[in-house]
Amino acid sequence: MTALVLMLLMLAAWFTDHVGIYAVFGAFILGAAMPRGVFADRIRQAFEPLTTHLLLPLFFVFSGLNTQIGLVNSVYLWGIALLVLVVSVLGKGVACWFAARLNKEPQREALALGSLMNARGLMELILLNIGLQAGLITPTLFTILVFMAIATTLMATPLFEFVYGRFRPRPAPTAPAPEGPAPELAELPGGGR
Repeated sequence: MTALVLMLLMLAAWFTDHVGIYAVFGAFILGAAMPRGVFADRIRQAFEPLTTHLLLPLFFVFSGLNTQIGLVNSVYLWGIALLVLVVSVLGKGVACWFAARLNKEPQREALALGSLMNARGLMELILLNIGLQAGLITPTLFTILVFMAIATTLMATPLFEFVYGRFRPRPAPTAPAPEGPAPELAELPGGGR
């Protein structure tokens, strides 16, 4: 079954690449069409170690090799990079906070949602690599957008902890068990202990 799934994966990726859509979309459509339950669990168990321990790090290396920090070599370009970062935070993080507030979420929860939704992560890098390979964006713009994706992803956890995490109720500490022999249980009425 694993060999059949791999052949279907390659066929789906080849087909979407052949019709002019990036190969990753064929893989996505095949994944969405897979039956759920035991079959999906077995396939996940077979491929997840290879994907997370080899292919995903290789993708990040590939993205890093495409990123040329030296292209952002002037105050003007660093200003553009900062502007892109600010606009991206306003466009996603602040917009999600505002939408949460419109839906009557408390301020702290709305800020937490905005900080978490602000992260870009893997999908952003996939789309940027597609755009770079298709010639839709220049290597300089690719570098600026990778900088934005990394910065917004890295700021998610500290922002979340600052606005929400430190206010989470902590479990009450438990008292340590007394040392020594266990005390005798008193007799209960009716002969029980």
